[in-house]
Amino acid sequence: MTNRTSTTRLLRVSAATVAIAAAFALTACSSDDTPSDEDVRSSADVAVTSVQEQAEGAISSVQSVASSAAERAGDIFDKAKLDVFVAAFRTGYPQLSADRETQDIESIVTETCPLIDDGASDQEVNAKVQEVAANGSTVPDGDQAARIAQLVRVACG
Repeated sequence: MTNRTSTTRLLRVSAATVAIAAAFALTACSSDDTPSDEDVRSSADVAVTSVQEQAEGAISSVQSVASSAAERAGDIFDKAKLDVFVAAFRTGYPQLSADRETQDIESIVTETCPLIDDGASDQEVNAKVQEVAANGSTVPDGDQAARIAQLVRVACG
């Protein structure tokens, strides 16, 4: 049983308990000594509706937190891929990475991934890599661009 299932069950049991207790409390506070069936049903319906709304709100909050955590985990993973790309690029291509900021090297990935996602040919991807990997007058040759493009594909994936 997952935590989410346990939490949902616990909320439902708690909600039902609160609803029943509220129904009895509301009928016990009545000025009549013998409440009508309609009064009891009405009080119980109001209590159940209120508890259901609170339970739904709690479930929604839990789902929102879980979704947000998953997104942050994805962002961290993507950042890790970029960090690995930058390290591999700096190690493998010192002339192309000399005097370049990390963000500038990361742009090789961020500017090339959309092409890859759109299904661009290897030639188009390699040309884009040559363009953004260039460092001043130092431009990667065709083989270097192809190897860098392979690293980019891994970082995009």
